Amino acid sequence: MSQVRLGVFGSAFDPPTLGHLDVLQQAASCHHRILLVPSVFHAFDKKPLPFELRLQMLQCFIDDAQIACPLEICTLESELLAQNPGRPVYTYDLMTALARQYRDEADIAFIRGPDNARPEVWQRFYRWQDIEARWPIFTAQQRVNVRSSDVRRILAAAEPADNNLQQGLLLPSVQTFILTHNLYRTGNP
Repeated sequence: MSQVRLGVFGSAFDPPTLGHLDVLQQAASCHHRILLVPSVFHAFDKKPLPFELRLQMLQCFIDDAQIACPLEICTLESELLAQNPGRPVYTYDLMTALARQYRDEADIAFIRGPDNARPEVWQRFYRWQDIEARWPIFTAQQRVNVRSSDVRRILAAAEPADNNLQQGLLLPSVQTFILTHNLYRTGNP
């Protein structure tokens, strides 16, 4: 009997977009289950919304997404950060910890979107060559040109009454969460 194929997809998910959804739709056919791992302390010095808000948005995303395999939020990064406060949790360290955790029940693979697959980005990853050598990598193709930074930029410039700015960018539940909590607006912390 073959083991479960477990995909690991990390991102800031700040916010989770239709670009993320497309990556997951592509990866679903190759995996039995996919772990979504929101970064806690970003290695490339990004300053996302607080972790708890992003977890809530990610749950909205999962509840609304229609993917051919189960999606599950994994907060292992927060545990790894607690062990080494102030130090980024690198993909290599996360994958090593997950490999230990799932060694008897799943074969794990790393899922990366087209942005992280670009050599100038991928080669900035800590121990990227070791990641390539140790785990299969699923690389999604660029089919949906939507990035979280686009959503944040649009929201920062939008009038508060403009509720349909994210059409074609976000799942409805994520859009509702953002608007209900007034996130990414200019002047908001």
